[in-house]
Amino acid sequence: MNHIKNTLHLYKLDWKRIFKNPMATFLIVALMILPSLYAWFNIKALWDPYSNTGELPIAVYSADQPETFQGKKVAIGDQVLDELHDNKQLGWQFVDSKKELTEGVKSGKYYAGVYLPKSFSKDLLSFTSGEIKKPQIQYYINEKINAIAPKITDKGASSLQEQISENFIKTASSTLLKVFNEIGYDIDSNLVSINKVKNMILETDENLDTIDGYTKKVVELQEKMPEIKEKIAKAQEFTDYIPKVDEMGAKVTALNDKMPELKKQASVILTLQEKIPEIQNAGKQLAMVDSDFDNIEQTMTEGINEAKQGLQVIHQVQTILPDVRKLGDQANDLASATKDGATQLQAALPSITSSVSVTLDAISQVATTTSSITSVINQAVTDNQLSDEEKAHINQVIDDFINNIDRQKTALADLVSFMEQLQNSSGNQNLQTVIDQLKHASDLLGDLSNRLTHLKQLVAEGNTDNIKNYLKEIQTAADQIASFINGIDVNKISETVNGILSKLLTTLSTAQNALQKAKQIDFESLLSSTEKTVANAIKLLEKYQKEMPAIRQEVHDANTMLNGHMDEIVNGINKGADLYKNELPVLEQKLGLAADFLKNDWPGIKKEITTTMTMVDEKLPEVEKALDAAVGLINNDWPMLKSGVHKAASAIRKGESEADLGEVIKLLKLDAQTESDFFTKPVELQTNQLYPIANNGSASTPFYTALCLWVGALLLSSIATTAYHLDGADKKKYSKRETFAARMLTFLTMAIFQALIVTLGNQFLLGVDVREPFYAVLFALIVGLAFMMIVYVLVALFGNIGKGIGIIILVLSISGGGGNYPIQVSGKFFQMVNPFLPFTHAVNLLREAAGGVYWPNATTDILIMIGLFIVFGLLGIFVYPHLSEMTKKLENVSKESHFFH
Repeated sequence: MNHIKNTLHLYKLDWKRIFKNPMATFLIVALMILPSLYAWFNIKALWDPYSNTGELPIAVYSADQPETFQGKKVAIGDQVLDELHDNKQLGWQFVDSKKELTEGVKSGKYYAGVYLPKSFSKDLLSFTSGEIKKPQIQYYINEKINAIAPKITDKGASSLQEQISENFIKTASSTLLKVFNEIGYDIDSNLVSINKVKNMILETDENLDTIDGYTKKVVELQEKMPEIKEKIAKAQEFTDYIPKVDEMGAKVTALNDKMPELKKQASVILTLQEKIPEIQNAGKQLAMVDSDFDNIEQTMTEGINEAKQGLQVIHQVQTILPDVRKLGDQANDLASATKDGATQLQAALPSITSSVSVTLDAISQVATTTSSITSVINQAVTDNQLSDEEKAHINQVIDDFINNIDRQKTALADLVSFMEQLQNSSGNQNLQTVIDQLKHASDLLGDLSNRLTHLKQLVAEGNTDNIKNYLKEIQTAADQIASFINGIDVNKISETVNGILSKLLTTLSTAQNALQKAKQIDFESLLSSTEKTVANAIKLLEKYQKEMPAIRQEVHDANTMLNGHMDEIVNGINKGADLYKNELPVLEQKLGLAADFLKNDWPGIKKEITTTMTMVDEKLPEVEKALDAAVGLINNDWPMLKSGVHKAASAIRKGESEADLGEVIKLLKLDAQTESDFFTKPVELQTNQLYPIANNGSASTPFYTALCLWVGALLLSSIATTAYHLDGADKKKYSKRETFAARMLTFLTMAIFQALIVTLGNQFLLGVDVREPFYAVLFALIVGLAFMMIVYVLVALFGNIGKGIGIIILVLSISGGGGNYPIQVSGKFFQMVNPFLPFTHAVNLLREAAGGVYWPNATTDILIMIGLFIVFGLLGIFVYPHLSEMTKKLENVSKESHFFH
């Protein structure tokens, strides 16, 4: 029981020491959280990598040429592209050429590429001709972009290629069947017309002999056409002048129709007449510009010169800007370093104050020490003589005291140097009084040291009276030092230093904020934009400056023309206005009468003259042309047409006896989407998930949780020591086994917090899908305790060698623990070591909670974890006392290299 009590006492002492030191507390909390960050970042990164396949760039190009089927153009390639525009499964990128597609895949711009050749539609429809040729979809893939994707069985490049092929097959088959479906509906909707054509062909075939008789009469009529045309030509002379009359009438009518628009446009002259004062004023302004043109040119020249000077200034600023920015960065770094130093100094001020107080207290004890020395010397000279032994003893005492004074002077010098540096940094003289006091104290100590040196000389001479008198002077000097030191207020020094540091921190913070705001300004971009703007302005001004002589001449010519002919312009506008008001209405009236005649009277007159001839002129060419075409058809095409009608009729009669058109239409009108789905996936796969997990991140959580617990144990053992530090008598009070067990409990406590933080963070921060949340936490605690026990015992027993063993186990566990990949796909070596790795059973146990507990497996893994915990714990407790000395020797040997600690 005493051993347990001692162990618990040391365990509590461990945590008291930790929480007593702020830095140790910070580190211990960090070591609880840091391993969890390792797991959380990896789990989040692998959360659902296959949900963003829509962002995976796949280039598509179709060179497909349309194909004619049943008299209708079919472009399967275009329809496939239309379907892919709505397909969001992959990031389809539609390029303009096959070269762009292949180059994009080679360069890595696209993960893969799909090319439809020119004959895609033709090959796809080849089955309709009986000569079946499978269409090709050329697929290009760049496997070097990613090392993992091509090798993942369900989401890698192979499954991606199958998915692309499946999507294209479904799209192509759906498109083709839709075309057939449309054809079927077209045939169905035109079934009545098709039957009419069929009946017409059959009736024509039955009346071919009657049609032959009509063709002979048509040939006889064509032979009489020259005689008919000669008689008609004699009557044509009476209508030769009618077109000329019509042409003139059309022009008059058109002019009359446009008369309102002409009047509206001509009315502008009235507006112009109202603007005469403004025109005259514009002439005056133009004359003013012409007379002031010299001033305008001078102003432009001055503007160009000023802009160029500004551009030079910008160039100078751009030249020195890197030095200015560098100086700002250096100032910011210096301010940060000074601020950190001041902060640390302010935090350490109580310790510094305590040191100053101790130093001054030690100096103030000079009087007491001096009294002791004078007492020793007085006792030695009581008999008014000094033996050689007494002289040697006194000299030794004086030398020790002088050395002590020298050390105090050194401490004072260091303190004065610190005060002076602090005062110089703050830029004020607040500490000067204290500095002067400390320097005076150092001078007093120096004077006392010199007196003691003189005392040694008197002792060597052996004159006891002189020694006694001189001892009184020394004591007086020592009392003065003590009195002076006691008059220095240490608390006031501390307050002054603290005020200086606070003011310095405030000043540094203000300076850093100002520097930070200055750094946020993009001076390069601002100066570059300003330089570009000024340069463009100079170019524009110089361009117009070159054009100024020509502009000057044009302004002068315009001034001369406008102001020199102002009277003529005004008179012309007034005359035009008079013409609009007086003459234009008369012209409009006469033109209206003429147009009215042409519209109302002339058509009747022309009709009476040309009724008969017009009919002849219009119909005769058509009749002649029709007769020629009919005779040509009879002589050239009728025999073949007659044979074709007979053959078509025979084919129709045969087709009606062998096939039902309604059944063909029904076949074509089947549901295209349903048929496409059947062709794409004739067999459906029904999947039964025994232990469903929502996403890849949740599935990876057991592996990274176990990994973070092992890493957490290694990290703690690397930073924290497994040796328990005890001072003086405590070393004998507690045994090595008790210190080992106490520190082991501290490490195991850390394991509990690490396990709780990572598992609760998985569930509540990341939202990991866990079927058994309670068991997830419980199993993680078991794994964390087992891992921490293994690592702690290895490091405690073997030191740095134990840490190396822990790292080796970690490396083997990543490859041979079956965390991410099935162990069956790993090498034979990893399959062999897999059952012996604690990581294997830890991941398997955590997986049980993630997907649903299968207790026969979980129980085995729990027993293995508990067994490892017990075995390593007992091994460490019983073996550590015997191996601890050997471990220290190994550590000392490694420290001799001055590389390992």
